[in-house]
Amino acid sequence: MEIKLHANATTTPRVRRYLQQSDKSDRELAKELGISVTTVRRWRNREQIADRHTTPHVVHKAMRSDQISLVNALRDTLNAPLDELLFMVNEGLGITVSRATLNRYLAPAHQRQKAAAQGKKALKAGISPNTLTLHYRLLSLTMDDGGDHHLLWAREPVSGWCHARVYSGISLPLVKNWLTEALTLCPADIQCLETEAVKWLQTELPGLVVTQQTPRERSTLALTEPLKTLIPAADEPDALVQRLCELWNTGKAQKKLGECTPQAFLEALRR
Repeated sequence: MEIKLHANATTTPRVRRYLQQSDKSDRELAKELGISVTTVRRWRNREQIADRHTTPHVVHKAMRSDQISLVNALRDTLNAPLDELLFMVNEGLGITVSRATLNRYLAPAHQRQKAAAQGKKALKAGISPNTLTLHYRLLSLTMDDGGDHHLLWAREPVSGWCHARVYSGISLPLVKNWLTEALTLCPADIQCLETEAVKWLQTELPGLVVTQQTPRERSTLALTEPLKTLIPAADEPDALVQRLCELWNTGKAQKKLGECTPQAFLEALRR
């Protein structure tokens, strides 16, 4: 019969049983078998003779369910890879987690839309940073945070540059003002808009080509706990997303962008 032992095991199941049944002293057995007294005592104090499992019996979660929802929504908004997302979670949200822990709570890859080429790869493929993709999501927050809010975000796909705002109410004139603000702040020469199939995003501005993205289901992001409970670095909703965008756009250089931040990458191209 094949016996599987721990890589550093100094005893076999037969020796362990002998230790448990022997009347000799610990020192006598250690000298007889050429092992340490500690090893003798360890096995004499156990009933079983097999190695114990090294995996923990209980995996303690480091994040609450609402925090997990927030982190996955943040990844979808920024389309961020793991290392950049870890930076945003630690520095932007103030949630201290390891890379492995964060990865454990992310939605499976097959549930996400495949990301297009970014940065230098996109430029080599002839893709120009001249488009903004527009997105909308309803946020169902607790009454402590003001109830339902509306998240609008614009993203430049080549660099990942992002501009987002959260509003307690929504209307077409408000969306148009937000879009004008996004175009003013974006350092790229935007010529096209790609919008989700949402009525609030059916707006046009002179001189811009507007196309509609393939419809994609986005469920309401519903939180059952106040933001200040979930996010150590929480502000009121709109201030929070603006700060996150600023951190994403200017806070960390990315390898795919030639060790530039999204803001610096677009500014260099425009020059």
